[in-house]
Amino acid sequence: MPLNAYVLIHVSGPQTMSALRKIQKFKGVMSAHVVVGPYDVIAFVEGDNHKEIGDLVFTKIRRVQGVTATTTCFAMEV
Repeated sequence: MPLNAYVLIHVSGPQTMSALRKIQKFKGVMSAHVVVGPYDVIAFVEGDNHKEIGDLVFTKIRRVQGVTATTTCFAMEV
């Protein structure tokens, strides 16, 4: 069963839209949106396990130009 997570992303102001477009194209990103509040972009991601989601965040999302920080929140079935 795949795991889901929300990735809360801080982006340097003028690069928000270009970062969003890049993030939306990554395999495993189910959706991503610019939001108003303490974060600039929130992405809903899916992976087969924690490592796969971690790799997506560390090797792809965090390397997008303008991304300054991320917080990953794993979704839980309750």
